[in-house]
Amino acid sequence: MNKHVLASLGIISVVGLQQINPDVIRSLVSNLSIMEFLTLVITGKILVDWMRLEGWKDKIPFYIIKCDKHGFQISYPSGFNKKLICPKCTQEYS
Repeated sequence: MNKHVLASLGIISVVGLQQINPDVIRSLVSNLSIMEFLTLVITGKILVDWMRLEGWKDKIPFYIIKCDKHGFQISYPSGFNKKLICPKCTQEYS
């Protein structure tokens, strides 16, 4: 995966991850190498980029994850346990 791919797609300007256009996510997945895609399918995640969003102290990793309900999504580790949670699931249960 190319470094800084999320920033090049304008994702850093998105207020919430659930607002990311599904076409952008499909494009990211379709541009994965075979090994990257297999890693995503087997582990349910693959690192896409490290970014620091406005107001954040440090860069954090962003992943493509596979949600059973919403398909492929972009997420970052959150909470004390640094879990990768589908942003659409989070929005539904909030």
